[in-house]
Amino acid sequence: MSEGEIPSLPQEIMEDILSRLPAKYIAQFRCVSNPWRTLLSDPQFINTHLINRHTKENLILISPNQSLYTITNLAVSRKLSFQPELSDTWTEVVGSCNGLVLLVNEEEDKFLVNPTTLKQVKIRDSPLALNKRKSSWMHGFGYDVSSDDYKIVTLSYYDPEDVNQPDTFVDVYSVKRGVWRRLEPSPYSHTFPDLSPGAFVNGSIHWLATTSKSSYTSVIAAFDLVDEKFKEIPAPGCLDETVFVFNKLVTFGGRLCLIDDTQDNVRFDVWIMEEYGVKNSWVKFSVVLNSDWERVKLLCFIGDDEVLLYIDEERLVVYNLKGGTSRDLIVDGVPALFIEGGAYMESLVSTGFGDCIGVQHFGWKWRMMKM
Repeated sequence: MSEGEIPSLPQEIMEDILSRLPAKYIAQFRCVSNPWRTLLSDPQFINTHLINRHTKENLILISPNQSLYTITNLAVSRKLSFQPELSDTWTEVVGSCNGLVLLVNEEEDKFLVNPTTLKQVKIRDSPLALNKRKSSWMHGFGYDVSSDDYKIVTLSYYDPEDVNQPDTFVDVYSVKRGVWRRLEPSPYSHTFPDLSPGAFVNGSIHWLATTSKSSYTSVIAAFDLVDEKFKEIPAPGCLDETVFVFNKLVTFGGRLCLIDDTQDNVRFDVWIMEEYGVKNSWVKFSVVLNSDWERVKLLCFIGDDEVLLYIDEERLVVYNLKGGTSRDLIVDGVPALFIEGGAYMESLVSTGFGDCIGVQHFGWKWRMMKM
C-alpha cells in the first residue's frame, strides 16, 4: 500500500457495518454512488438490516386535524408528508409489520406506507367490495411467511336492518401480486359496534367474534395467512363468554393481547398470551384509572412496562404498569394531542409490489410476572 492510500474494508465487513445503522441513514447513503445504491436496495441486505436493527418501536399517531406524525423517543415528532402529496384525512392506523404501516383515510381508502422511507402505495378496493356507505368494514394486515408476501384481509358485511345478521365476506389482497381474492364467508359472526382492526400475531390476524349467528358465545377468531382459513384461539378461562366479544384485541411485543374494559369505571384488565395458542399461558395486569378520567382508550404499548392512554379525547398519558403511575406525554415540549395510533419499527422494506422479497417477520420478546 502506497503512502497516503486509504485502505478499503472487505465487502462483507462493510455490509455488516451498514446493516447495523438506522434506516434513515441507509436511505441517505443510497445517494453516495450507484454501487452503494444497488447494495443498499438489495432485498437480502434489507432483510439483514431488519434483523440487525431489531430495536425499540416508534409511534405513529393521527392528530385531531387528521395529520399523520411519528414520534421517536417519546419526545420528538415528525409530520409525515408523502409524494405525491396525500391529503391529511387519516382516520385509522390498521396495523404494522416489518416497518410497513396500513392506514385508512376518511374516504375509507387504504394506503400502505413506510414512515421511514416515506414510500407509499394506494391499495385499490376489491372488485367485489361492498358499497362503503351501506356496509361495515374491518381490516387486518400481516405477513405470510410461506409465500413471502404481505397480505391485507378485509371483513365486510351489509349493515343489518333487522335481527338477521348477514354473512361476513372475506377478501384477501396480495401485496406481491397486487390482486384481491374473495374466499368463503367467515364461519363466525363479526357484526358488532366496535369495528376494530385485526391483531397480527404468529402468522394470523385475530378478531373477536361469536360462534354463529344464533349464538352469543364469544371466541377469538384467527385468520391464518398461510392456509387462509379461520381457527379459534383459546381465551382466558375466567372471562364471561357472553360479553368478552365487546372487548378489544391488539398486538403487544409479538404477543396477542386482550383488553377487558367491561368490569367497572375504576380499572380495566389487560391479558397477554405468553405462549401462543396455550390457554393457561394468559397473564393479567390491570390499569387503575384516575378518578379525574372519564373516557379512557388504550392506544398502544410503548415498552415492556408502559402503555399509552388517550384520556377524555384531549390528551395522551403514559401509564406505568408496574408502578401504577402516570404522566402526560410531552412531545416537542408541549402536551401531546393525538386521537389514534400505533407502533412501528424502522425498516427499509418497500411498499412496491414484488420488492418485499426475502423479508421475515420478527416478534418482540416480553416478560411480566403473573399477578
